[in-house]
Amino acid sequence: MQYKISESTTANAVARSNLQGVNGYGGMQLFANDAYSHYHSLQTTLSRRWGAGYFQAAYTFSKALDATSTGNTAFNTAFNDESNISNSYGLSDFDRSHRFTVSYRYDLPFFSHGTGLAHHALGNWALSGITTAQSGTPFSVLDATAGSAYVANGLAFETLGATLAPGKTIASGQTSGDIHRRLDGYLDVNNFTTAPHADSAGCALDPKNACTTGFGNLRRNLYRGPFQQNWDFSLVKNFLVRERQQLRFTADFFNIWNHANFASPAIAQQDINNPQFAKITSTAGNPRLIQLSLRYAF
Repeated sequence: MQYKISESTTANAVARSNLQGVNGYGGMQLFANDAYSHYHSLQTTLSRRWGAGYFQAAYTFSKALDATSTGNTAFNTAFNDESNISNSYGLSDFDRSHRFTVSYRYDLPFFSHGTGLAHHALGNWALSGITTAQSGTPFSVLDATAGSAYVANGLAFETLGATLAPGKTIASGQTSGDIHRRLDGYLDVNNFTTAPHADSAGCALDPKNACTTGFGNLRRNLYRGPFQQNWDFSLVKNFLVRERQQLRFTADFFNIWNHANFASPAIAQQDINNPQFAKITSTAGNPRLIQLSLRYAF
């Protein structure tokens, strides 16, 4: 849906900010329930149970698309031209193309029956865990200098798309290789450029006042962050104290391999004008955490 409040051209960029009835205000916002979304997926599950435990695997191949992934005002979330919500349509901020999860539990059969020290020390142990592998989430390539010809007050830079450099494609902006070697340049900065002048002829005649910029040609959420994986593991031991009393020892290992899952470049690093463009400086999730617990049931 498009709301046309006034004709939007470079010739009347200043004049149209003083709309009839709202003179003296720096801008205006329009609230409407007009965002939309679509979700498509293939979901599969494989499970098996037996006396000593269970195994379950689930895989989802999906695509989530929307015009906004939050409930904020369009001024804060609409991409490029905020008067046309369709310009914001793209991959959802939370979209993950692939997600594979395995969960399992196995009661170890060793010394599970009998008496004596071996039974009490080595019997009644169980292993369990959850393993997850998934695609990274989408992010945009931004240009904080774009759109100055169309908005008197300026837009939040996180809603302004950058422009592909001549001869470049979306795919050519993605670097390749081991993620640890790409942390200082997840995307190729030379693949992008700043927004063109909205009025090139006027800019040449009046560089001080007429060199405003149009919007970039890159849409929202065209790139995806690094692949992620996580392994959680638990070791459980049950002690039968008496007929109706039981002591359970549990050792939980979250992210047992202490594997670093890298996040997408932060918002500031998504701006092509930032010297730190496309640099990954944070991780998703936590480092290895070991949790020990005792539970007495009666």
